[in-house]
Amino acid sequence: MTVRRTIVLAGAGALVLLAAPTAAADPPPVEDIDNYPVAQGNYTATDFYWVFFRTPDGRSCGIGPNGGPIGCDAVPVDAPPGTNQTVVNSWAPADYRHVDTPSFTRDVDVLPKGRRLENWGASCGVSHQGTVTCKTYNQHGFVLSADYGVLW
Repeated sequence: MTVRRTIVLAGAGALVLLAAPTAAADPPPVEDIDNYPVAQGNYTATDFYWVFFRTPDGRSCGIGPNGGPIGCDAVPVDAPPGTNQTVVNSWAPADYRHVDTPSFTRDVDVLPKGRRLENWGASCGVSHQGTVTCKTYNQHGFVLSADYGVLW
């Protein structure tokens, strides 16, 4: 598995960027969304077997059937320039990409903090701090907050 994380540190008037090297490792410790209760609400659209949600801070995400794709029409501030989507599939680690048209934005309910959604082997949850954690088969997934992202 590949874990990538960029950390931005600022202090004493200087800006320092540290990029963690890409390395094979287990996914980072993340919020255990498996213990969150499944949310109740309107999380479907006309897309065949898809589940969509909005986060409390306004991001839009979706979970495809059979392990994905899973993604959000959002990236953290530490994502590569020009990217506007965070996506993971069951066969590959998560990544940031650029799309011209949002893929995961639908008019659905907000997924409350401390709740999760599942869709045939894939799941996403919103932590009590507001971060989104999504995971699928083969131990691939991502954590997305406004400030940082973790991809595996």
